[in-house]
Amino acid sequence: MSKRIWNHPEVPKDENTIAWRSVGQLEDTKEFRTWMDREFPQGAAEMENQDEMETSRRTFLKLMGSSTALAGFGMVACRRPEAYLIPYTKAPEWVIPGKATYYASSMPRAGGAVPLVVTTYEGRPTKVAPNRLHPDYEGTDAFAQASILDLYATSRSRKFLKHGKQDKLNNFQMVLGAIAQDAGAKIGFVFGADESPTRLRLIKELKAKYANAKFYQYEALSVANNPILGDGVKMVPDFANADRIVSLDCDFAGIDQQGPNIGFFNRRKPEGKGYNTKPDADTMNRLYSVESAFTLTGGMADHRLRVAPGMIVAVAAQLAREVGAEAGDIAPITDAKQLSWIRELAADLKASGEKTAVLAGSRQSAAVKHLALAINLALENIGEGKGLQAYQTETTDLGDIAALTDDLNSSTIETLVLMTPSNPVYDAPSDLNFAAALAKAKVSIHLSDRTNATAYACQWHIPAAHYLESWSDARSARGTYTIVQPMILPLYPECVSEIELLLAFLADDGKIVTGEGQQGTPAPAMIAVKSTFSGDQTAWKEVLRDGFSAETAYESAIPNLAANASADIAEAIASKPSENKLDVIFAADASIYDGRWIDNGWLQEAPDPISKITWDNAALIAPKTAKNLGIYDHIIPTEIPLAGKGPDGEGENRKSPMITVKVNGKSIDIPVLVSFGQAENTIVIPLGYGQGFNHEDELGRDTDNSKFVSLVGVNRGFDAYPLRTQATSYFASGATVKLTGKRYKVALTQEHNAMYGRALAREISTDDVHHKGDFEKQLEGVKKQGNDAHAPPNVYLYKPENTKGQPLINDPLHQWGMSIDLSSCMGCNACLVACQSENNIPIVGKAMVSKGREMHWIRMDRYYASHKDNNFDADNVAMVPQPVACVQCESAPCETVCPVNATIHTEDGLNAMAYNRCIGTRYCANNCPYKARRFNFFDYNKRNPLIKNNLNRGPAGVRHDHEPKHLQKNPNVTVRMRGVMEKCTYCVQRLKDAVIRQKLGQKQEVLVVGKLSPDVQVSTETLRIPVDSVKTACQDACPAEAISFGNLLDGEAGEMGRSKVLERNYDLLNYIGTRPRTSYLARVKNPNPKMPDAQFIGQSTIHMV
Repeated sequence: MSKRIWNHPEVPKDENTIAWRSVGQLEDTKEFRTWMDREFPQGAAEMENQDEMETSRRTFLKLMGSSTALAGFGMVACRRPEAYLIPYTKAPEWVIPGKATYYASSMPRAGGAVPLVVTTYEGRPTKVAPNRLHPDYEGTDAFAQASILDLYATSRSRKFLKHGKQDKLNNFQMVLGAIAQDAGAKIGFVFGADESPTRLRLIKELKAKYANAKFYQYEALSVANNPILGDGVKMVPDFANADRIVSLDCDFAGIDQQGPNIGFFNRRKPEGKGYNTKPDADTMNRLYSVESAFTLTGGMADHRLRVAPGMIVAVAAQLAREVGAEAGDIAPITDAKQLSWIRELAADLKASGEKTAVLAGSRQSAAVKHLALAINLALENIGEGKGLQAYQTETTDLGDIAALTDDLNSSTIETLVLMTPSNPVYDAPSDLNFAAALAKAKVSIHLSDRTNATAYACQWHIPAAHYLESWSDARSARGTYTIVQPMILPLYPECVSEIELLLAFLADDGKIVTGEGQQGTPAPAMIAVKSTFSGDQTAWKEVLRDGFSAETAYESAIPNLAANASADIAEAIASKPSENKLDVIFAADASIYDGRWIDNGWLQEAPDPISKITWDNAALIAPKTAKNLGIYDHIIPTEIPLAGKGPDGEGENRKSPMITVKVNGKSIDIPVLVSFGQAENTIVIPLGYGQGFNHEDELGRDTDNSKFVSLVGVNRGFDAYPLRTQATSYFASGATVKLTGKRYKVALTQEHNAMYGRALAREISTDDVHHKGDFEKQLEGVKKQGNDAHAPPNVYLYKPENTKGQPLINDPLHQWGMSIDLSSCMGCNACLVACQSENNIPIVGKAMVSKGREMHWIRMDRYYASHKDNNFDADNVAMVPQPVACVQCESAPCETVCPVNATIHTEDGLNAMAYNRCIGTRYCANNCPYKARRFNFFDYNKRNPLIKNNLNRGPAGVRHDHEPKHLQKNPNVTVRMRGVMEKCTYCVQRLKDAVIRQKLGQKQEVLVVGKLSPDVQVSTETLRIPVDSVKTACQDACPAEAISFGNLLDGEAGEMGRSKVLERNYDLLNYIGTRPRTSYLARVKNPNPKMPDAQFIGQSTIHMV
């Protein structure tokens, strides 16, 4: 079937914005045009020339007949494999197969635990969702959503190791028993940066037992700010009360989160939370961002200043001067545009006073943090009802990694217990040479759920229990006591939790006791946690039920500038990079953070929100810098493709040039990509990759030290940690770069499923009188953008009756719809991973992603836009994210072309898939203008896609459906196989479950009065699901509450219904007449009209040509 060509209208002549997704699109290369014009990218189709594509019906039938005959010939000796059913005879009375049970828990991590509600089926945790009852409710991010996969990861550590070889628990028990009986042991404990009240209590007991014990805290990317604010003082923004927000390289909306962000996102909506009021620009906050490269926060900013990393301290100092705070002797800003920008920012801050918040990124220097605090103190914005709140946390004396290294080298510590989630042998600053110091310990013990470099460097490795298998507790961002309770017994009996190991060190015999004792006695870890909790039995049960204890937040504190603030500021030096001496930024990776989640396939395959790279890292540089260094032309190759291959640089053959980056006396080779919106002469290198290389062994075994590395994590990316030192943990200057002459295959998704069309993502501003009128007029013009004003009425094209003349049946109670608010969406991937978790979506591996075969039902389009005038600058751009899934068209082009009626329209308005009918013609995907359908080219759920060529081996390929991760599958969602098309279903399993529960609830209410079941009569209206009571997985996970879902028949009683009647609501590709059920709300920017760049803000409406 020929590809349907959509004839999109011309871009309006008065449109002054140019938009693009990738370098290829910006340069309008031939390779990009070829990629866009092919519905299924290179390698996805078997028929290459036009004659083959237009095969006749006769030829098609001949091919099908011969293939059937050959299939029968080749399968003579095959038979169905035998399988056995084991009865589940002792199920608890509340466990019903296929029915979910829910428990409250939390995910401990630095900066504050994430409160969660965990979905379980027959005792198996399958999904996590945010706990909306928690005082510090903040949604979830991709890390939290993907953590469920770590529970079932094939790469999980399962056995005790001694010097890298499997050993017995009893042998380790003897070592631990000897330590426990030595009160004078020179022992050190290393923890992560999360806060656990029970751990703090046990630390005090350990200090009392071991006179020479020392305690440390280490994470590769530390978020600690206590030395700046005072002993144990923690600053948390109160975004609900912040009218003006300044980010000094603080990605608070992303990886650098400093507290609940929901207040920030609610105030990005002119109508407020829930769309309950009329649009009011005065209720919106205003965000200023100063950064060197795009972050999620920078993409949300109303005004963004792009500066080199060494100049952020100069910007902070200049801002401090302008607001009347102490700024030391740091040289003032001399650039006229930057100085004007800072002065207008300062004026806006002073006008807003206490309703402001100035945030310094955790990776910034002490000087920047001191300056940010000085600015906040000058604005008097710290306190109840103000933009910032300070809290007094529980404190304990914990050393850092440098102190630990010194103590190991001096033999002050002879026994070391590592419990940090980081991997210090791999990620500690290179000048510490931590591995050599660790080797000097007489006994080294490592607790982790991964057998990483530190596990093999230690004498003993203990397999750690997952947080969903453990008893513990935590503190949320503001200090609310939050429980961590197990959903399942440890999958592997030898797994030990942190609390259980600490209890063993406190026991006289050093014995590790895991799980419940004999005759149902409570687990020791549970008793320890309960002993920390100060409430009675009733309160304890409430904690277990709700997941937290109310009214337990930290007490307020009053921060002051530390005594060393002036000295730190005085030592700061602002510096600019040059073409010969570049700055290097060592950044946390959006997928694997510091490397701890490198074995998580969901995160590896989730495209980076900015670069859109998967399964790897790469050095990112600005276009102008790439051109100055002579690299830009190498990134856009024009080589002649080989026969049967795609152009080098696109699809499965995309290869990026390799460069050598040298800094701090060391160098690495790494592929390079262009990154728009980045400071010039600056390189950004994400950390966490390169944790196990062996290209010769498909199973990832490193023959040098016989360690086993997960298939997910092996051969992924390049290790940048050797370039870091203690003084340059996040920034290094004086770097040099040169091309190696080699190229490296990368898997980018930025051009995959790219849509043509007008006004795809729409944007307006609250104050743009110079161009498109005031706010009210701009709201009125949202629906007219992109030629929609000239489109004919979008009428329903289907006949109201079927072929027999009978009226079509529509559900009179439920008609589902969705809206996505681009004002609050930041493009963080939480919805993408949540959808994957809920709907059993497989990973396909780097090779398949590079061919455009990723299976995500939601894709996160990321657009760049810049003003099309004489000052056009591809480095200084705006970023607009837009999530796109199946929009559930009422007049769906896919439905009309399916030859077997596998894609159908349901009574409640869904565009549904009948998987058992689908024969894989892919006509539906060919006809979808939204590029929202995904095809199973191989049996990804059954065959391991990470082993080279394994998918091509068919039945002979290595299977992985017997691995533990199959326990994570949602039993209410069909697991698809090869040759089946799939797409978003609005989580139809949740909708049907809600309908069933509503019916059962009504029946139970009637039966209470004593009527017999046959006499029960329930009115139709009472069977309607309560307003806003059912949520899709993406909606539930979204930390910005950007997605609204509900019943269209509820009208404005529901949040989604209220959003549909807003003036900024529009349909994607409205002019082609598909009548989508999913609509979008235009992004609203709130610029400062006095800013020098104000006239360009809010004009990034996206047209793809």
